[in-house]
Amino acid sequence: MNEERTTRDPLVVGMTRPLMLLGVTYSYFVLEGMAVTVLFLMGNSLLYLLLILPLHTAGVLLCKWDPRFFDILLRVAQHARPVRNRPLYRCNLYLPY
Repeated sequence: MNEERTTRDPLVVGMTRPLMLLGVTYSYFVLEGMAVTVLFLMGNSLLYLLLILPLHTAGVLLCKWDPRFFDILLRVAQHARPVRNRPLYRCNLYLPY
């Protein structure tokens, strides 16, 4: 019998990859933009806008390693265990007010 080799279809890979913008996922791009904008508005200095360069570089490296890195990180944070005293105070408090 002849063994047929499977071929990789680039369309399937493109359909499973998240939406990317300038090398990072769209959600990370929006979050880093919001964080730098808030720091810029709070600090009243244009130098805070330069923070986007190292943040974006780190995001590009992490997205090259795994394109869904930030989606997985968000999912893990959503399902993190609540704090021990949640039944006592009925919320995620560390100290009572």
